[in-house]
Amino acid sequence: MSTTDAQKRAVAKYQEEKTDLIKFRVPKGKKEEYQALAERSGAKSLTAYITSVLEEKLKEEQ
Repeated sequence: MSTTDAQKRAVAKYQEEKTDLIKFRVPKGKKEEYQALAERSGAKSLTAYITSVLEEKLKEEQ
């Protein structure tokens, strides 16, 4: 089952309205290391892992 154009537009609209995009660069080879760390930690994705670590740090500061 392929994604329809309407579904693609809905996702794009949601992302535009409800999320911010953060891009950053890391030294060559580090991405793979970070992904492996995220997998070992049981995170669904590298993005999910990074977000959880940042949220944890924010809670520690409060």
